[in-house]
Amino acid sequence: MMKTITLDALMDTLNTGTDAILLDVREQDEFDAGHIPQAQLLPLSQIETQATQLNKDNEYIIICKKGGRAQRAGEYLDQLGFNVTVAEQGMDDWTGEVKIES
Repeated sequence: MMKTITLDALMDTLNTGTDAILLDVREQDEFDAGHIPQAQLLPLSQIETQATQLNKDNEYIIICKKGGRAQRAGEYLDQLGFNVTVAEQGMDDWTGEVKIES
């Protein structure tokens, strides 16, 4: 069964420091409009072609707008053998720091 994390726990994890890589699976325009500063963009629409760029030795935490795309991305990466944790909610409910790309 795939692991999940609440947004409060994610915020605590990011604030205390983690080796996990935070993947934002929304599209570029959504990411640019506001994302968690530590997040790396990997749109769900590109995950099948980009998964080979990920390292199976890393832990990945996945977030999206509401949770659906993160769940799908997590299931896909989990099937490939990646160590993934999916945020139970998404950026719509995130209350922490947000970086906006101009």
